[in-house]
Amino acid sequence: LEHGMQPPRASFGAAALAVLIVCAILISNSQLNTPEEATELLSESARKKLSEAVRRAGKAPSPNERKHIQHILMPIASHIATRMLYTEVAEQARANPTKPGHQAMQQVLANHKEENSIEAMVKNKLVNIHSGDWAEEVYRKVPIKYHKLLPALATQAAHTATVDSFNKLKQEMLQAEKNPSYMKHLPATDPNA
Repeated sequence: LEHGMQPPRASFGAAALAVLIVCAILISNSQLNTPEEATELLSESARKKLSEAVRRAGKAPSPNERKHIQHILMPIASHIATRMLYTEVAEQARANPTKPGHQAMQQVLANHKEENSIEAMVKNKLVNIHSGDWAEEVYRKVPIKYHKLLPALATQAAHTATVDSFNKLKQEMLQAEKNPSYMKHLPATDPNA
């Protein structure tokens, strides 16, 4: 560091999260029996920061409420992830028109960067109100008191939906390789839809 410059400070949330993780590890390793014993190890300022983080977080949804929110998010996330995956495969196929279409599928399915990119776009479509109608629908359906939790829940839903859509396409490719007539049962798609 140059003279007079301060080192970057970790954000308050990151510090509170680190404290919680250490406490959880200590509790899980049975070195401490309760969360109260774990917080006794903290300095007074760390305890204040921890209580402030818990206060700001508010009440977490119950398991049933969380399940209900995921029930709202998952169909939308699955639809978006599948649509984006197929769009990416189509773009790859158009970029290399002389190669068979299944090679474009294989190329996209093998690319972890592509999977992460689709996952990020799905999350954005779920929570960014400026990204279109999907986020508006999500915010309309989820109770207002849980809107601040949507980014975390949408991250989970986007990940699950993306992994599922990639796995589904992989399974369909395997079925088609084993049985070439497998693809004939699928309905024709309208490219303008």
